[in-house]
Amino acid sequence: MTKKDFIAFAAILKNERRKALSDQDFTSKIKNIVINNIASQLIDLFIKENPRFDINKFIEASNLTEEERALPL
Repeated sequence: MTKKDFIAFAAILKNERRKALSDQDFTSKIKNIVINNIASQLIDLFIKENPRFDINKFIEASNLTEEERALPL
């Protein structure tokens, strides 16, 4: 995998987090738990793929900023 692939995965996770945030009911919490579990498994895979994989950079890229949380969908 290339850096471009890692960036694409982070963007997918970020987008799904925004969708989950738009639901203000109990399911949004479940969705976030599922997304976090998927992110964790992807991180494990990426580390095996590339030992220099930067976990913190990926986590930062795949999470929403405070500004993004405030934006309407």
